Amino acid sequence: MVGIKNNRRTQYTQTSLKQALIQLLQQQPLAKVTVTELCQQADLNRSTFYTHYHDPMALFQAIESDLITAIRPLLAGTEPDLPAILTVLQQQQAATLVICRNLNESTRLQQFLTSIRHETALDYRHWFQTDDPVMLDYYFDFFLGGSLRVITTWLQNGAQQSPIQVATVIMTIMQRLATDQNRHETLFN
Repeated sequence: MVGIKNNRRTQYTQTSLKQALIQLLQQQPLAKVTVTELCQQADLNRSTFYTHYHDPMALFQAIESDLITAIRPLLAGTEPDLPAILTVLQQQQAATLVICRNLNESTRLQQFLTSIRHETALDYRHWFQTDDPVMLDYYFDFFLGGSLRVITTWLQNGAQQSPIQVATVIMTIMQRLATDQNRHETLFN
């Protein structure tokens, strides 16, 4: 029973620290968050923090990892399950918004997005009739930026629409742009 109790205590402590960091990041950037503030917010002592994390960045990376772990299986297969991904993001709304606001500091998410960038390059090659890696990166950045903007606006507005409705908006725009680009290429070639 000792292992179970310690495991529960560890999970509780890590969850408390993650929630404290999310709350602090809603008010200030990650670079300004201190261990002292985290411990005060979580009502834990500094030694407890250092038992689990090296610094606030390591805690932030743990939050990122949790979100990526939940999303990764939904990207498997030929078509990602966008409504299911949006459901996860909705369930982890505070963490999602904090990570999106701190996207440049989000090293794990950047690595994750790099793998998605490579996986989607084939689609973009087909849709936009180009093998130019710079142009493919522009297409990816455009779709990623637009999708993130739609998702963050949706979450900030209380996620009034269903994940299926938001997924439909994103996919419709992507398909429409790809169709228009193919039509444009046909007209000018």
